[in-house]
Amino acid sequence: MASEICKTISVARLEKHKNLFLNYRNLHHFPLELLKDEGLQHLERLYMKRNSLTTLPENLAQKLPNLVELYLHSNNIVVVPEAIGSLVKLQCLDLSDNALEIVCPEIGGLRALRHLRLANNQLQFLPPDLGRSRELQYVYVDNNIQLKGLPSYLYNKVI
Repeated sequence: MASEICKTISVARLEKHKNLFLNYRNLHHFPLELLKDEGLQHLERLYMKRNSLTTLPENLAQKLPNLVELYLHSNNIVVVPEAIGSLVKLQCLDLSDNALEIVCPEIGGLRALRHLRLANNQLQFLPPDLGRSRELQYVYVDNNIQLKGLPSYLYNKVI
C-alpha cells in the first residue's frame, strides 16, 4: 500500500497534477512523500477522505501553498495545526466527521475561505475570528452536540 501511495504522489509531482486523490487508503499518518521537496507546489485540491489520520503536519501550508480545496472528512483528526492559517488561497476546508474538540483561531485568518465543514465533531466553541473572512458563505456545524451557541456573525452562514 505504501509503495502505491508513493507512486501516486510521484506521478502527481512529475505531471504537475492540480488534484490528488488519496481517499480510502487507510492512512494513519500524513504521507511524508507529499511534503518532500517543493514538487507539489502546484497542487490545488487534496482529497484525503475516509482515512485514519489523527494529525496534520505543521508544514502543510509551507509545502502545499496553492491549495484551494482540502478535503479531510471522515478521519480521526483531533487537532488542526495553527499553520493552516497560512493557506491563503484556501476556499473550501472539510473537516467534518473527525474528533475535533476545538478549532484553532488561525482558521479565522483564511481570507479566501468560502466553505467550512465542521459537522459531526465534538466542538464546544467556534473561534471568534471566524467571521473575519468576508468570503465565508457556508459553515456546516451540525451534529456538534456540545457546541455552546453560535457567534452572531455566523447566523446567516450556518447550515
